[in-house]
Amino acid sequence: MAVSIEHRHGIAEPLVALTYDDGPSEWTVPILEHFAEHDGRATFFVLGNAIDGEERRATLRRTVGEGHEIGNHTFTHPGDLATLDEAVIREEIGRAQSSIRDVAGVEPVYWRIPFLRTSERLLSVVSTLGLTHVGCSVMPGDWELDADEIAEGVRPHLRPGAVIVLHDGRPEDEPPELSRPTREETATATGTILEDMSRLGLRAVTVSELVAAD
Repeated sequence: MAVSIEHRHGIAEPLVALTYDDGPSEWTVPILEHFAEHDGRATFFVLGNAIDGEERRATLRRTVGEGHEIGNHTFTHPGDLATLDEAVIREEIGRAQSSIRDVAGVEPVYWRIPFLRTSERLLSVVSTLGLTHVGCSVMPGDWELDADEIAEGVRPHLRPGAVIVLHDGRPEDEPPELSRPTREETATATGTILEDMSRLGLRAVTVSELVAAD
């Protein structure tokens, strides 16, 4: 059976993985600044077609340089990847993998399907590419909430082993009715979430660090 990481159960260390989808974007930068202030790390699931232009390439390189982990979130963010032909699946994942490697010099080992619409077949196909899928403990729907609502949605799930999904970008072809036009609220909420974690004695780590923990 193909594996998908949803939550790190039985963990003794006070670690939580905050993860971000759909970047890099202009909203990635303030999120990075919050993590730098709190000495935390995150995993950013990157869209290949979002690495567009020198500013975004620089943001991706900065993300890696500051110790964060990069994951693969497909190239174009298809809404129905699990139903597509195997060749298309491989192309979506492979093109994103190549773009990330070419710009940031890293090879992701984790990936996340858009909308978390996965299947056993899809997981099996992508596992042959050497990638492990990462689901979540909670996805609060930050794309349509204000900062206080986002933090409120995450707060009850802040416990050791949790994997939290937030969004630092917005797919370029996403219809306007599906989400807010920016991810400013997510960036603001990130600061609040990290403060909450600090009060609870929790540390923000990458998915790889969470998986490796005792």
